[in-house]
Amino acid sequence: MPQRISRGYDKQEFQRLSLAALLGAGAHTLVCWLALQWGFFALSPEAFFLTFLALWFGHLVVWSLACLTLRKGGDARRFTEPVLVWSTVALLISALFLSDHRLLVMVFFLAVLQIGVFRVGRWQLVRLALLGVGGYALVLLELQSREPSAFNALVEWQHWLLFTLAVVLMMVLALEIVGIRRRIDGRNEALQQMARQIRDLAIRDELTGLYGRRHAMELLTKACGQARRGAYLLAVVFVDLDHFKTINDQYGHLIGDRVLIRFADLLRRHLQPPALAARMGGEEFLLMLPVDHREQARELVERILVALRKEGFEDQPGLSVTASAGLVLASAGEEAEQVLARADRLLYQAKQAGRDRLLEEA
Repeated sequence: MPQRISRGYDKQEFQRLSLAALLGAGAHTLVCWLALQWGFFALSPEAFFLTFLALWFGHLVVWSLACLTLRKGGDARRFTEPVLVWSTVALLISALFLSDHRLLVMVFFLAVLQIGVFRVGRWQLVRLALLGVGGYALVLLELQSREPSAFNALVEWQHWLLFTLAVVLMMVLALEIVGIRRRIDGRNEALQQMARQIRDLAIRDELTGLYGRRHAMELLTKACGQARRGAYLLAVVFVDLDHFKTINDQYGHLIGDRVLIRFADLLRRHLQPPALAARMGGEEFLLMLPVDHREQARELVERILVALRKEGFEDQPGLSVTASAGLVLASAGEEAEQVLARADRLLYQAKQAGRDRLLEEA
């Protein structure tokens, strides 16, 4: 997958925009240099050099700000419009100094619009088109007022009219493409949402919202591997709600489901990432606790058991829920199944010893 810059915008897309802007600016400079050689550019070679040095400096500033935003994790998309606007301004500045054949450079504006079609919104495109058409008109008005005798008004304004017509026709097509693009983006977002929901259904328990058994075992395998490499001390806790069958028989399965949901909520309140909980099936839960020492894990589990004892059920005042738990520390070279088996044995011993308690290895 491409490296993400921000929502919906990837590094490769930013690189393509930068390359397109670079090639466009280079082609624009080349055409203007040729116009200078042919005598169409109303500047000396020295002034030409300084003018385009300033234009390229502007390109560099906009590009540098976008790169700086990228490095800081910001949204580089907001620089797409400034890149296109500055490119348009550069075209208009060069058109101001051309003594003839201004369409040689203004035709590049159609390429600027084309770049924007797939990268900016509808109103941004409209603003860009108005800048190009209106800016070109202002350039002609300035030239006409500056040198009316040398200004061929009929030809120049005919050129402006042809340019405007070309922009309007391209905008009609561009706005249709933008609409299609937005519909496609909407459908892609819907598909991504569906994929996320399907993934959640695959890895999460539908009732409690905790991870399911299969995904929990995958996470436990990874956690054991990280613990073996010394990343942290891993405490694994197997928890079983006491007399859960009796709760179902006495109060009904709907109340039993509420007990499971309430316990899952309690776990979420007490566990902070990277600690996590999973429902292994029925009334059995697994806790994975990266800790600094065993006492830290024991204290956390004890707080959870105490909180569960105090948990009340408004419409069932006689209902009291407790849990038994077995706590072990993952050992070097031990696989996830082995760690889980040791925690399960301690859980069994806790239930045999009278339930409502936590047992841990000596």
